[in-house]
Amino acid sequence: MDNSKLCRVCLAKKATIPLFDSNVDMQLSIKMMRFVNVVVIEGDGLPDSICDGCSSELTAAYEFVIKCEASDKAFRCASITKIYEDDVMPKPELHVKLENIKKESELDDQDHFDSFILEDPCDNYTSNKVKRKYNKSKKFKDNIDRRKLRPKHGPVSCNVCGQMATCRSALESHMRTHTGEKPFACDYCGARFNLKGTLKRHTITHHTHRERKFICETCGSSFFSKNDIITHIRVHTDERPYSCPFCDKAFRQIASLIRHKRMHTGEKPYSCHLCFKKFKDNGHLKRHQYVHSDEKNFTCHLCSKSVKTKNALKAHMQVHSNEKNNICNYCGMAFSFKGNLQVHIKRMHSERSGHCSVCLKTFSDLEAHMRKHTGEKPFSCKFCDQGFASKRSLSNHIGFKHENVAKFKCSIGECTKTFPTAMMLEFHLLKQHTHHTPYVCHHCSRGFFRTSDLSRHLRVSHMDNPTVDPQMSKPQLSVSPIMQNNIV
Repeated sequence: MDNSKLCRVCLAKKATIPLFDSNVDMQLSIKMMRFVNVVVIEGDGLPDSICDGCSSELTAAYEFVIKCEASDKAFRCASITKIYEDDVMPKPELHVKLENIKKESELDDQDHFDSFILEDPCDNYTSNKVKRKYNKSKKFKDNIDRRKLRPKHGPVSCNVCGQMATCRSALESHMRTHTGEKPFACDYCGARFNLKGTLKRHTITHHTHRERKFICETCGSSFFSKNDIITHIRVHTDERPYSCPFCDKAFRQIASLIRHKRMHTGEKPYSCHLCFKKFKDNGHLKRHQYVHSDEKNFTCHLCSKSVKTKNALKAHMQVHSNEKNNICNYCGMAFSFKGNLQVHIKRMHSERSGHCSVCLKTFSDLEAHMRKHTGEKPFSCKFCDQGFASKRSLSNHIGFKHENVAKFKCSIGECTKTFPTAMMLEFHLLKQHTHHTPYVCHHCSRGFFRTSDLSRHLRVSHMDNPTVDPQMSKPQLSVSPIMQNNIV
């Protein structure tokens, strides 16, 4: 019996909505596991989709729970504020009789005079010091109690991404991730940061002379703080105190657990301010931003080739050394780059890989490849019922044809065409409005709008190596000001 088209909830045969969709903010499987005591994991052999009716019921239930939690927080915050205003901070009574004040002052003066005559001055000083210390500590405790009873306005929601912040100040700090504001500047190097704590860590790490006082007894590594060596010792003991609530994986650091949980929830809090592509990790966002930059600050001293990053230069140097230090444990083949070894293992030695008997080639996913010969299309679009052979093709179809059709709009003259990606709009502007061909063939001087078109021309017409001449001008691939104004 084919379970791939059955609904996982009601067992209907018209299941078109996937439970594991990486393009949405929160997968339906995560919502299901919040309400019912079942485990829904991708690749467990059970149906991975549900029908439209079950999807509507799940969405309604999830929205109802979120509404209940929000209203409960609002009521509790309001009740705490009311209690604080009515009971905790009553107005002090200032009606004190003047006679009582005079009597207390006279008694104090008489006691002080008697102690001055009868007692040792040193003892008197010590007793007054203890008394002042006691009064100061009591006042300090009263201030702490008042701070504890101070009303909190409760969690606040971000209007951009919907994330909940504990208070107004936390929301202001969170909004800097969207605006890009960095008000805290380093006095030594001028670097700017969006949080004061980040600036403090930067100053301690880069501009403060510190001694590595904490030394590991196992390997001899030294560290600046006690927390660093505690985390390091887990490498030797293999202690993993942070467990994932969705799977059986555990981690040594809580930051690793937070990054891992985004794989289950589908959360992507970091977005590019040029093309608005979202990422799960800040490091992935920084590497992506090199795409929009043409600066190549790292140059090879052997062939004068320039690259954008230090890692790219390190990988390029392996071309000159011709060292193949990455060896396959299955067949013994050696590779210069670690990425080539990983592709080789996935293609030749994984469980899904295999040799096609039709085209006589080896593929990393033989089952998905065989659908090209059989014509099977098990993945259907929920908007137009069009079938696809792979999940990736379905995801691209939904993004290009249904969700992001009008994300980028051309407004030059009377042109009103829309495009799902910035690159498609850039190609449209070059071809329809500028007629500029930045890639020129060095054999026949024919111009092209894209590098792929030039490579195909060289391969077909000139039988040359399909590479772009480095002397040719390169177009600006970043989002231009015109495109930024045309984003819907």
